Amino acid sequence: MADDKERTRIDDSGIIICDSPEYRALIAGLREMTALADRIPALVKPALMGERYLTTEQILTHLHISRRTLQNYRDKGIIPYIHIGGIILYPESAINEVLEKNYYSVLSIHKDQD
Repeated sequence: MADDKERTRIDDSGIIICDSPEYRALIAGLREMTALADRIPALVKPALMGERYLTTEQILTHLHISRRTLQNYRDKGIIPYIHIGGIILYPESAINEVLEKNYYSVLSIHKDQD
């Protein structure tokens, strides 16, 4: 029974044991594929005029805000967006500009108070 837990059946022709070179090669291959998959977003250029667009869900996650707050930001013109056929997209570069423009360094705040 203990041997069954340490084995992984690949197909009807054989069994790969966890301590075997085949198993180690499989794990190494999976790690290599994972590393490649992690690099893909950096290698892929945005498809629409060189700009990457974020969805509402991505913005909510990225900024840690509620849907209502995001709606308020759109209504007040704080965050730029594009509305196409019921889909709202946010240009990533413009969102980064808004964040940089509204960034306050802790050091500069303390200097102003002195």
